[in-house]
Amino acid sequence: MQFKRMNSCSSALLPVAAFLWITIVNAAEPASTNAGAALRVYEINRKVSDFPTNENLSTPEAAYAAWNRAWAVEGRAASRRLSAKRIWDAIRPAAVKPPPAKRVEELLHSEILEVHVHAEREAAVIARIPHPSESLIDLRRFEREGERWLNVEQSIWYDIASARARVSAIYARGDAERKLSARPAIANPEEHLRPFVSFLRREATDPQPFLLKALAAHRVVILGEVHHRPRYWEFNSALVRSPEFARSVGVIYLELPNNDQPLMDRFLSANRYDPEPVVETLRDMFEWGWPDQPMLDFCKAVWKVNQALPKEQRLRIVLVDMARPWKQIQEKADWREYEVDRDELMARNIASDLREHEADRRHALFIVGYGHAMVNLALANGQPVKSAGWFLCEKLGETNVFSVFPHSPVSADLGGVTSGRIALGLFETVFAALTNRPMAFPLDHGPFGEQVFDPSLDKRTTDSFRSGYHAYLYLGRLEDEVFSPPIPGFYTDAYAKEVDRRNRLMFGKGVVDAYALGALSGENLAREVARSWGQPRRKWTAEKLGPLHAWKLGGDWEQKSTEAKRKDWSGEAKAIRQAAERLFDAIRQANYENPGHWGSFPAPDVSYRVQSGVDAWVEWICRRFRTNPIVHVEIGEVVRFPDGWPSVSYALTLKDGAKLEGILPFHWYPRIEQWCGVKGLDWHLRKDLL
Repeated sequence: MQFKRMNSCSSALLPVAAFLWITIVNAAEPASTNAGAALRVYEINRKVSDFPTNENLSTPEAAYAAWNRAWAVEGRAASRRLSAKRIWDAIRPAAVKPPPAKRVEELLHSEILEVHVHAEREAAVIARIPHPSESLIDLRRFEREGERWLNVEQSIWYDIASARARVSAIYARGDAERKLSARPAIANPEEHLRPFVSFLRREATDPQPFLLKALAAHRVVILGEVHHRPRYWEFNSALVRSPEFARSVGVIYLELPNNDQPLMDRFLSANRYDPEPVVETLRDMFEWGWPDQPMLDFCKAVWKVNQALPKEQRLRIVLVDMARPWKQIQEKADWREYEVDRDELMARNIASDLREHEADRRHALFIVGYGHAMVNLALANGQPVKSAGWFLCEKLGETNVFSVFPHSPVSADLGGVTSGRIALGLFETVFAALTNRPMAFPLDHGPFGEQVFDPSLDKRTTDSFRSGYHAYLYLGRLEDEVFSPPIPGFYTDAYAKEVDRRNRLMFGKGVVDAYALGALSGENLAREVARSWGQPRRKWTAEKLGPLHAWKLGGDWEQKSTEAKRKDWSGEAKAIRQAAERLFDAIRQANYENPGHWGSFPAPDVSYRVQSGVDAWVEWICRRFRTNPIVHVEIGEVVRFPDGWPSVSYALTLKDGAKLEGILPFHWYPRIEQWCGVKGLDWHLRKDLL
């Protein structure tokens, strides 16, 4: 059973376990089951054990029953056979091993309640899992391949309304993505760019005076962010240091746990600078804490500004996010007490604080992940995105709230998935035309605000930027950014024990085993964190984000670019051969003892696409070539493969004289603008090499 984490903040990168702090989804917004003519919903109300025992995949409900029956007998070994091919790479091959008797009982006696079928190509089955202590709702999604319905995803919920809301959101996202992919090509790119460039030359201003003006005019300014960006926290610090800031602003709201407010109050009231209370607050963020040095520097900037202000005019920092009192969480079940609708909670805390301090007529700055900052955005099914910004508009009135979007990639919650550039690179093309200088500009008029809001993979919509935000903040190229450097000394030996306790509590596994740390110590945790914190953002490179010019080709630019390369690659034979040479060189020079993440193997700047089982491919190479390395490589001429793509023959000589020979096809991948080898080196799948 896979537990899904939902309702989280936007974009943070720690070791994976650091974010999975909610194990079962709770309290989602109920949604109508009638999302349009493409959706049909019907009741089942039958247990898995009531279905025939044959493996029938002809309907979603039969496929659900078949999945549960197969798992009751085979365990994980059944997963790949009953799942859509597109997710096979994420499924490890497994031997037949039936689950425990209690789990078998749950699988066979789960009651299928209803089925939601969308456009006859995807479906969701909602079932009730028999559980002695609580009501659990199983939501399993299927996709149609031919005449068979195959598994793609599972999530667990506490109530059926929340599961239905999730289904509605998923289908709305799919509808929005199809509309985004239908964006037309631009016949005259120069003409298309002209109003965007003219607008920025006329309207864009230096970001600091723009924000100061907004703060002077609105009760609450929401400064959306992608977490852990030094450039943006440095801007925030400079904003606070401006003499105008404290004249307009009396309070800063932060997306930090509200149970640590006494620590923040102690920090701000101290006569000498002592960062420890803020560090303690940051240690309460998730299982691994949040060792963000630029965020600490921002708090220091507020403290220093206060030293020059009369006490009655000093800035307050108020923590408005959900409580994370780790000392009180001794069992995993204890966490449920603190699971809340974070958006509603943050808005409620802000509105309450403003009422309590209404004598201070100065305004407020709210710094929060941009997914919480939307004010009037709706999903493709018309359901409003009830973010903290939306709730604040409800509580304070729309004219009293001003929301700012920070330039970012197109990405999923927590930044785990990055999928290209906003508006297919159009915005960044315009920014480049103005030398990529920092700027802020309004969205309530002009061509930027009219564009479809596409940065969030989690909240897919066909609404405009204007619906979500009032202004746009751009501080420089994404490719130049780094992840926040960690706070020195953040991970002590004592805190390492607490991190290990939290991980054992939430995930059943300590950090030493999960991350092969060798020993539990603050030094080892700091070393693990330093692999990403303080480093260039590996998913924000030009190769990962894609070209700036994709907007010229339209929403299906990748398909168009790929097909054009497949039809006419003859002039790039030299580049294809060089790609083959780089790939084999990278394999020969790879670190077989410590290969690292499979996504960066054999080298971060070299790509190869495995048919299936990429982790097994990496393991095969490291095991075989560690003791029997490649000593010679022969690459043939670039020739046409039967499917029309180019290919090269290869012959590898190993240390013991053995030969590895085959054909390596190449495909063009437009997002990274590279020729990549595909399938031809899948030695781990060849029976003669096992």
